[in-house]
Amino acid sequence: MSGYVRGMVFSEIIKITLIFLITLGGIYCALATIFVREFFGSKKEVARGTRYIPISVLKPIKGMDPELRENLLSFSTQNYPEYEIICGVTNSTDAAVPTAEEIVRSSKGKARIVVGREALGVNEKVTNLHALLEAATYPLVAISDSDMRVDSSYLSHIVGEYFSDKNVGLVTSLYKISDPASLGSALESLTVALDFIPSVIVARRLEGITFGLGASMLFSKGALEDAGGVSVIADYLADDYQIGNRLWRRGYKIILSRLVLENVIGNMSITEFLAHQLRWARTYRACRPKGFLGYGMTHIFPLAFLFLILFGPGHLSLSIIGMVLVLRTSLAIVVYKMVIRSRKWIRWVTLIPVKDLLSFGIWLWSFCGNKVSWRGSSYEIIQGGRIKQG
Repeated sequence: MSGYVRGMVFSEIIKITLIFLITLGGIYCALATIFVREFFGSKKEVARGTRYIPISVLKPIKGMDPELRENLLSFSTQNYPEYEIICGVTNSTDAAVPTAEEIVRSSKGKARIVVGREALGVNEKVTNLHALLEAATYPLVAISDSDMRVDSSYLSHIVGEYFSDKNVGLVTSLYKISDPASLGSALESLTVALDFIPSVIVARRLEGITFGLGASMLFSKGALEDAGGVSVIADYLADDYQIGNRLWRRGYKIILSRLVLENVIGNMSITEFLAHQLRWARTYRACRPKGFLGYGMTHIFPLAFLFLILFGPGHLSLSIIGMVLVLRTSLAIVVYKMVIRSRKWIRWVTLIPVKDLLSFGIWLWSFCGNKVSWRGSSYEIIQGGRIKQG
């Protein structure tokens, strides 16, 4: 076989492979659009207020988040009869302590601060969570990251979902970024809206929710102890994933809440966006390696763009690009209407192709190492999703 013929054969193999991957990714995108619309369009009623049992709201904090005061205040002004808020730090000199103290003073006895100093493992946040859980007055606890903001119905909503079925071990929540304040935060917002939210909802439809999300997790301390407690995850980076997954493996049901929290990230820079997405990608790869590998085929625009570069702007290439843009735009419209609901978000949708190219690059980049950074600390992800100091 001549070199020319071998080259033609290789070219056809590449063409067929790319068309196959783009087709699979296109089917995924279409299904994701349908599933997102179905999930958020459901008229299922939540039995709010039927069981107003007391709740401990736990807020692990490290450093100052953008608008931290307003974030914490949204949790301390809930339309719920009996709850407490406990803000946790691992160092009494943490920069966020004065803000937390301000919330405590204004909460009329509902809030307090605890300092967790006894290190359980490499993950400092787990040390914080352990101290918070030890300090919690009530058996039912809601944990939420410090960069989240909620409306006053948050507790009523998730408690209603918790008691909506039998054997529920966890109610966990998605999040959104409705009004990006910078180019970096716009790219983060688009990634959350068009990659993260659809992937979770597709997972829910195909296999059920088998993990927790740090935006919000409502569970009982008894169920967590039944699943091994927090000490067993002290050397894992994705503590939220581990809590949910261990509850699921113990036979508890996990509910994905229809209440989406607001993630307040401020003026995120491009560098911060890339670092955060790389950490997320490597964490995802460690926790769900098969799913992460399959996640690569969902990047249909970069694959279609590669097809265009390799085979030129012919009828087939342009048709593929057009089909992909229609699919991605359709998903964006559905997520906007069902989840985002902020007109300010629309001005950033022209960045979707740029975001998709960057996301694909980050996916590839994530295979080139195991180091991540989180709030000033560096870690190396080792076997099974565990971490060591980097």
